Amino acid sequence: MKTVLALSLMVVAAACVSNGEFDRDRAYAKCESISDKSSRDRCIADAIKRAERERERDNDRLAQSHDDAERRELGREIAGAEKN
Repeated sequence: MKTVLALSLMVVAAACVSNGEFDRDRAYAKCESISDKSSRDRCIADAIKRAERERERDNDRLAQSHDDAERRELGREIAGAEKN
């Protein structure tokens, strides 16, 4: 049930603004004050890469959390614990 809810929330959020668009908008906002074009472009590229890495780490943590929850639930079922 929790997995279905989490997935549906991600689909709804993705429909509004894609992760890439959000990352680019944040990168442009962060780096727009740099007057040198090559430095600004490098700043934007670095900010986008950093955001992608952070998003991947967050997704990995979320997946691990879901796996742990499912493992705990399975353990309770095996042990004969009642469901809430």
